Amino acid sequence: MFSRRGHADVKKSTQKALDPRKDVLTRLKHLRALMDAVDGSELKQFFEINYSQIYFIFYENFITLETTLKQKGNKSQREELDSILFLFEKILQLLPERIFYRWQFHSIGSVLKKLLHTGNCLKIRCEGIRLFLLWLQALQTNCAEEQLLTFACLVPGFPAVMSSRGPCTLDTLVSPLPSLSDAKIYPEEITPLLPHTSGEKIVEDPTCYFLQILLKYMVIQVSLRITGLLAASLEWKNKENCDTGFKFLFALFRKYYLPHLFPSFTKLTNLYKPVLDIPGLRPKPAYVSATCNNENVYSTKIPYMSARVAFIKWVVNFFLEKKYYTATQNSKNGGEVLPRIIQTVGGSVQDKNPEVENIVQSDQEKNHSNNSILSERRLSDSSFCSIEEQHRAVYEMVQQILLSTRGYVNFVNEVFRQAFLLPSSDISSTEKVVKVYRKWILQEKPVFMEEPDMKETGQDDDGILDQSTETDNKHVWY
Repeated sequence: MFSRRGHADVKKSTQKALDPRKDVLTRLKHLRALMDAVDGSELKQFFEINYSQIYFIFYENFITLETTLKQKGNKSQREELDSILFLFEKILQLLPERIFYRWQFHSIGSVLKKLLHTGNCLKIRCEGIRLFLLWLQALQTNCAEEQLLTFACLVPGFPAVMSSRGPCTLDTLVSPLPSLSDAKIYPEEITPLLPHTSGEKIVEDPTCYFLQILLKYMVIQVSLRITGLLAASLEWKNKENCDTGFKFLFALFRKYYLPHLFPSFTKLTNLYKPVLDIPGLRPKPAYVSATCNNENVYSTKIPYMSARVAFIKWVVNFFLEKKYYTATQNSKNGGEVLPRIIQTVGGSVQDKNPEVENIVQSDQEKNHSNNSILSERRLSDSSFCSIEEQHRAVYEMVQQILLSTRGYVNFVNEVFRQAFLLPSSDISSTEKVVKVYRKWILQEKPVFMEEPDMKETGQDDDGILDQSTETDNKHVWY
């Protein structure tokens, strides 16, 4: 919307953005110009000084546009909504310390409910999930029960979550039923911001789709210790808070979603005290024959199978070898960038169009999910997964977290064990886990598989004692 300008223009935009005599829309435009011209610590300092006025500009524009959208909802107003939500995102990113202490707690919660409403179009719902996860990362342990329940209900298709208020779904949390009391004051009615249209694409498997969206934003919005390295992360003053965002979200995911994805998931898997007994025979999955595109296919009818496979692939991607590439295309109005994907197949290098690749990959994954032909499936020789260059650091950080403690190591290995329990129709996911183990054994051993460092035998007793203590510390996972 605005290009980068000199110091005089920045000062002018600052004055107009903070001028209470101007209307809120004009102030928003100058504030957006300021955000485009200034970044890093200077922008955070500006937000911290003028946080009250900035939130006033956002909220007034939001509620004004909300009323207009319900009446008209044309293209220009939707572009204005993008600009307003961009400011909202910056508020969440640059003011995590205030948000942690529940600053504007109910107001922000109300805005996010309007974005998360199940009657919204798909794009707005995904944007709501992304912004909600930013808010939850900032709140962490200071969030209320309602925020935890909302996180548990972000992915549709799972059973209602039990709570002190009874069974909860996203609909009941966003738009609770009015009480039957004689109270004359009721909560604001939450309605869709941009309802989905009749021509909008319908997701075939909403559970798997929204689960992948949730997992994606749990990772790429993680705060990093290097300020400004990732545009979508929170900017904490205390960089020690950077690791806690992912750990907090991941702990919630394991609590609310894992029992449904893996009913047989066990905490008894212990790489440090393994049980070497041969397990009993598992019951054979019941396949049901069906016809799809004039082809005989089979369905296992196991609940949440596609979502289970998606989560296993998500975990595997942190440990497969990656190729990082910068973006070659920018979507309009600052949307997500599309990476150039190169895969090594049979010793040769092939360039692939990312859009075509996504379509082909989705078709292949459909064939490898519940509706699959039970036949031997050959994968490409590539063991690479392509990650955008801007997400390199955060993927490396999450990988380190997943191998940082004994609990995480045992968790990862239990997920891999679950991959070996998948039906044969999803053999592709099992083969990816085998590739990870092959990499760990033959190429790059993770820390938990390394042998203790053996120093020279000529060391004295004190030296040996010091070395022993150092080795123990290296292999003890807290």
